[in-house]
Amino acid sequence: MKNQKHTDREVEKTLASLDGIERATTDDFFYSRVSARLEKRSKVKESSGFGVAFAAAAVFIMLVLNLISISQYAPASDTTATTRTEVVEQLASDYQSFDNNYYQTFEEE
Repeated sequence: MKNQKHTDREVEKTLASLDGIERATTDDFFYSRVSARLEKRSKVKESSGFGVAFAAAAVFIMLVLNLISISQYAPASDTTATTRTEVVEQLASDYQSFDNNYYQTFEEE
């Protein structure tokens, strides 16, 4: 009961404090300034045709360079094809870095 009276009293004090509140005001031209800023922000820069032409030329040049490099490095048709096992064996022999002879010569000394 005591808590209910205390709560009612606090609610009445809060509502009484709201009686003196006035509506917020702004400058006379506030709305027009805000709308002008929003319009200025939303405008998209008009790009010149130079940027688009440059991008298209760059893509074309890269395409031509890729085609030239593919045609230069394409394997000739008269070479003999090697089997997969031959390729694996060749790679293993080329990249073998473990030498068993090192440990044998080290133990002999």
